[in-house]
Amino acid sequence: MCCCGKPVVNGEPGYKWNFNDDPGVRRVDPPSLENHDTLIRDEPGRCGGIDSHCHHYRLVKSFSSLMLLVRNGTGDHRLHLSGPLESVLARLDSTDCYWVLNAIYHAYSDGRQSGSEQTTATWRKAAAEKRIKTRKERGADRIRVWIA
Repeated sequence: MCCCGKPVVNGEPGYKWNFNDDPGVRRVDPPSLENHDTLIRDEPGRCGGIDSHCHHYRLVKSFSSLMLLVRNGTGDHRLHLSGPLESVLARLDSTDCYWVLNAIYHAYSDGRQSGSEQTTATWRKAAAEKRIKTRKERGADRIRVWIA
């Protein structure tokens, strides 16, 4: 829970994690760039309505693709963004852009979690009903697995 009292961007004074703490500065911790990445926007974590100090976003051009780089408590993530977003995001100020990138990342994360849970449930049910089939492919080191 953020106790900053006013919107604070990581790297700026005013960050408080506990009501009893004196305001300090939360360290900026950006996701790593790869050799072929060209940095377009760098949006450190912040608060303002909700606490998002732990999410740092970078928008990069990787070859010809627009990518969203994210660092949070679970590590670094790279998301491919489609559509003409670069010019749209360029028109936003830092705070608005941060919250749009935050919404994109959380939509991706929620969809990924939901898909994983659905896949797990499907395979779990198939295992309980003994409908999982396997077959070694002749002349290869592969095994084919499917639900009957």
